[in-house]
Amino acid sequence: MILKKVHLKNFMCYCGDNVLEFKEGLNVVIGDNGSGKSKLFDAIYWVMYDQCFDTDAERFRNTAQINEKLISDRALFEAVDGQIECLVALTFFDERNENTYTLERKLVATKNDAQINFGSKSIEKVTEKKGVLSAQLIENEEKIERLKKRILPDNIKPYMWFQGEQINNLIDFKNSETLTRAVNVLSDISKFDEISSITESLFTTVDNELKKKQKALSKDETKSEELERQIKLAKSKHSNYRDDLRKAKTGLKEASDKSEELLDQLDVAEKVRELDSERNRIQIELSKIIEEHDLLRQSLHKRLFTRGWVLKGTERLFDDYSKKYSAYESAKLDFRAKIQAEKNVQDKLQTRLPINVPEPIHVQKMLDDQRCLVCDRPAEKGSKAYKSIEALIASNDEALKSLVADQNKRHNFTSSFEKLYRNGLQQKGRISDVDEDINDTLEKIDALFSEKNELRKELDEVDNQVKNFVAESSIDVDTAKRITSELKTTQSLTGRYSSDIRTYEIKVDELTKEITSLENQYTKLVVGDVPKKLTDKFELSKHADVIAKSTRSRVFQELITKLEEEANNLYQRMIQDNKSTRGIIKLREYDGNYTPTLEDGDGNILSMQNEGNKFLMKLATMMAIISARKRTKETDLYTLISDAPTSKFGEDFIVGFCKTVSQVYKQIIIMSFDFYKNENLRQTLLRDKEINRGNIYVIEPNTPESERENRNSLETTITSLN
Repeated sequence: MILKKVHLKNFMCYCGDNVLEFKEGLNVVIGDNGSGKSKLFDAIYWVMYDQCFDTDAERFRNTAQINEKLISDRALFEAVDGQIECLVALTFFDERNENTYTLERKLVATKNDAQINFGSKSIEKVTEKKGVLSAQLIENEEKIERLKKRILPDNIKPYMWFQGEQINNLIDFKNSETLTRAVNVLSDISKFDEISSITESLFTTVDNELKKKQKALSKDETKSEELERQIKLAKSKHSNYRDDLRKAKTGLKEASDKSEELLDQLDVAEKVRELDSERNRIQIELSKIIEEHDLLRQSLHKRLFTRGWVLKGTERLFDDYSKKYSAYESAKLDFRAKIQAEKNVQDKLQTRLPINVPEPIHVQKMLDDQRCLVCDRPAEKGSKAYKSIEALIASNDEALKSLVADQNKRHNFTSSFEKLYRNGLQQKGRISDVDEDINDTLEKIDALFSEKNELRKELDEVDNQVKNFVAESSIDVDTAKRITSELKTTQSLTGRYSSDIRTYEIKVDELTKEITSLENQYTKLVVGDVPKKLTDKFELSKHADVIAKSTRSRVFQELITKLEEEANNLYQRMIQDNKSTRGIIKLREYDGNYTPTLEDGDGNILSMQNEGNKFLMKLATMMAIISARKRTKETDLYTLISDAPTSKFGEDFIVGFCKTVSQVYKQIIIMSFDFYKNENLRQTLLRDKEINRGNIYVIEPNTPESERENRNSLETTITSLN
């Protein structure tokens, strides 16, 4: 059946009524992350199975468990009191009978003021429209289930309706169960399993019957019972050792695969570790440079004083001070000279007095007598001679006293001024070096700044290299650090499993011989003939069991070969636009488990594959499970619906995928981010003639920028591109 239309009303981010119509070919719903692509997948799944994938719980949950998450937040916020209806309807068209079927699921919530009560059960409604007749309601539950099985059978569902992240679990060929499920879809291999089970049960029954008859004919029943006990015990041990051997082989394969995987990653891991070490070195060096740069900048104001920068331009002040200090010293010397001169005058005058009569009373007597006692000449009062004698007794003595008194009254700053002068002399020498010191400091700051920027560039380059390695190899720094230790562990496990395998193989071989010997002893105790009918029955059941198992193995291998051929057909078509080494997908068997590998024409495994290539191999293998069923025409009968199947692909792989699926399946509906911002890729999707296109839509949230913090205004806009 073809999915013609999806109608969404108030489902999750799809507020109000929204309709998407689909045609045959490749239908694509394009959207940014968080725009509602996965919700569309959830809507389709919800209608069919009453379940949605809960991203919080990371598993599918039914309506009752997630009812409050199903209804649009905006619809709940804007609704007045009453009922709010969440509805999704799928319309399918059956080309075989030209009937149209509509499957609808609805959930109703009730709002009373701010209180909202959600329904715990959804309401399902299914209608059938035959040709041009009116649609009729289908109420029979069995008929509804049969209709759903016609839309998509349970065994095919995982390979036709899936999300990108499910592929690794669906196609894990290290797990034999996933291969068995795949082969069951490819064929009726389960019937061969049933036949093998029947023949094995028959052989066990006949073997027990034969043993019972042989025991009855035994010449030593006690011995027979003991041998029977020993045979049973040996077979039990044999079975246990075979189980141990199988587990050891599986463990060895897993450890070997893991070792090989780690060895493939080792070079990248070591490079990532080297880059991380280099990044740490740069970060440490950068931190030191930043600290030194910041400290130097912060110390600039201190250097104004500690390095004498504040004195820049003060040379004139020192010269002015020197002149004033010199004038001060000169004045001081002049004053001292004046005092000394007065002393000299007094001393000179003193020598004119009579010998041994220097006292002022004798001078006063000369004034009283108006006669000089020295030269014995008259000295009338007021005359020049009188005044000279008068000066001897009054003027010289008082002037000297006055000068001394004046000197004593004055402050003596000589010591301080001298210190300032000497300090000035010292600083004057530093001033001449200030410009050079400032330039050196600023140059060092600039050099540190440049070094800091260079280290940051180096750090950015190393960071980008690490990011590129992580993006290409999915090996982050923590993983890179673990790889070496994990490799040692897996290599140790490989050695241990290899040793165990040798031990178990020896034990199995010894027990096989022991069982054969015991059974021969048991047979030799038989007296008389065992009925030929019973021995023939035993041989027949034994051969039937061997044939059933070998046939099952042969058919299974044929199916694996068929699956391998179809996977390669799809893989080669999907990578046709990519110029990298293609390789060939091979499903290699190891003790019942099959692992897909990519090999060259000589059978050499192509190692160091990127994640996109590995994912593409698994996707090709999964698609082959359906496309290989040519006789049932599943590719025409059922719609491939997938959310983000190309999320790990490069651009060329995406184009190859679109071309391939549009030519292999009748209808495909995918949700994709890849075409959202890549305009060239989008134009290829819209114009490439090799792509059988259906309808192409873009979905985007339509929320005002100011209200993006909440979901109460969230709705999704759907735009058709063709």
